[in-house]
Amino acid sequence: MPNSHDLGGKTEHFGSIAHTPSEPVFHAGWERRVFGINYFLQTLLGPDLDTFRGYLALLPPEEYFGPYYRRWVPAIEQMFAKYLSGERSVPKIKVVGTALFLQRVALRPTLPRLMNARVAPKIVGTHKKTKRPARFAIGDAVRVRPAPADGHSQQPDYVSGRLGRVTDHRGAAILPDRRFATGSTAPEHLYTVMFDGAELWGDEAEPNTEVRIELFEPYLEPA
Repeated sequence: MPNSHDLGGKTEHFGSIAHTPSEPVFHAGWERRVFGINYFLQTLLGPDLDTFRGYLALLPPEEYFGPYYRRWVPAIEQMFAKYLSGERSVPKIKVVGTALFLQRVALRPTLPRLMNARVAPKIVGTHKKTKRPARFAIGDAVRVRPAPADGHSQQPDYVSGRLGRVTDHRGAAILPDRRFATGSTAPEHLYTVMFDGAELWGDEAEPNTEVRIELFEPYLEPA
């Protein structure tokens, strides 16, 4: 993942976060239109935020660090071009159901509790069951693999190579990296891993702190 995209947890980016009180949802009409275009494409092509995020992550820094919705434009163009050229296939399942869900349900200000808990996750969620046994158990010491040399990955770079301990098993879910690269929706086990602050930031870490991150099994190695 390019450094311009993966900024979280890195000391060189620590500091206050700019916040504008009463900030509008959209600063200009074109932002509203870009949001609508992406909303329509996600409905048409099926819910696949992993692919969209993958194209965002691979933008060059000069495009990525522009206004928020400005960076959406080249990502949308690249994503749609892949589908038009046939390099990526349009999912044939759930497209109609997803469109109806988005049009009739998701546009409501609030959703019924049952819809949020049971229906929506099955339509747009990425959690899936797998028969493959989990490689790690709660309490296991693990080390995060080295950062990938290229391509898109949801592995946070600041934990790459760091030692942690599994504190929870979160089931299995679609691996975003593989889905973006190949379109595969094969699930991988997902864990919560605890890292000591000093392991991540050394002497600059606040004493007695820990960070817990959800990480996919392919990101981890036995310690």
